[in-house]
Amino acid sequence: MQNIVIFPLIFFFLNTSPALIVNDSAVVSSGKEIFLIKQRWHTAIVLQTIDVDSSIFPVIKNFRNFNMIDIGWGDEEFYQYPDFDWELAFKALFYSTPSTIRVEGISISRELYFDLSEIVVRLLVTDSQFTSILKYIDETFYRDENGEKILSNRASGQIIFYAANGQYHLFNTCNTWLARCLRNAGLDIKTDIVLTEQLFNEAAKIGEVIKAK
Repeated sequence: MQNIVIFPLIFFFLNTSPALIVNDSAVVSSGKEIFLIKQRWHTAIVLQTIDVDSSIFPVIKNFRNFNMIDIGWGDEEFYQYPDFDWELAFKALFYSTPSTIRVEGISISRELYFDLSEIVVRLLVTDSQFTSILKYIDETFYRDENGEKILSNRASGQIIFYAANGQYHLFNTCNTWLARCLRNAGLDIKTDIVLTEQLFNEAAKIGEVIKAK
């Protein structure tokens, strides 16, 4: 009986597909491009590597051979598990757990990568906003006593997991992390966000919906 209630709840929180509210008038015409994407339960910010300054975001040095990087924040165990695991999903949502930052290098074209995503929202930001986004992400990496980032796991040549600051739980999710990142850069977005639906509806108000499955 417990599983009948819990499993749909976990699915709702991790795999919600929003009906986006599109506001065309909010689209900005110039600036640096950033993208928010959803792929199954994975939500992330995608940046073009050519735009990223290594003095602000040193991790980019590991990904210079890629066209783009996909960066997400999540529960340490669930995020690194190669498939979906109900027990890890339950633990991630209903307990306060250690977090990780996942960085993936994308070698295929932008168009092909976005075809793999259910939702893509494009945002244009100023240079100073872009710098603020990089600084925010860099500050969420956990560092040792020498100030060095800690490698959590290197899943492959193109995916690296790092230990992150903050505890993951139902009210502090990957969506919350992304909303705070954008708000910290001065974008008009709410930060009391938990669900994927909330994040992408907020992003759609200030950006351009490229894809919504």
